[in-house]
Amino acid sequence: GFCHSALTLGSESIHDKNIIMRKCRVNNALKLLWLKMRPDTPQKYEYITVENIKGNATSLLYIKPWTQFFDLKGRKDMPHSVSENVTLKNIKLKCDIMFDAEPGSNYTLSDFTFENLTVTAKNGAIDKNIFRGLILSNVRINGTIVK
Repeated sequence: GFCHSALTLGSESIHDKNIIMRKCRVNNALKLLWLKMRPDTPQKYEYITVENIKGNATSLLYIKPWTQFFDLKGRKDMPHSVSENVTLKNIKLKCDIMFDAEPGSNYTLSDFTFENLTVTAKNGAIDKNIFRGLILSNVRINGTIVK
């Protein structure tokens, strides 16, 4: 049934590692995977795997700055965050927006892998430029293989 996100990393966590979500059916989720990137808190999300998922959601992958409780607490610099080694594979999903993400000046997205995805989406665009290392293997969006 409805949920804001099937898997959310952040906003209170600072280091999420070795997370596996597999063999799930989502129905009416707003997001399948949500990476909350807080600009006031250094975060590291690494070795995340989401696999063998079927169903529907508003967004397959959602990555944006999370500023609801923004407070640098006197800090002069903006901390840098990293999401790396994130794999989405064996997913069959119907969604409105496949890739709902914004580039961030205070975070890096690196070594993402999309493998064996079959997605039907109103907006199936992927901004490859926000990744430092993106592997697309057998990704089919609206019936078309994406490379």
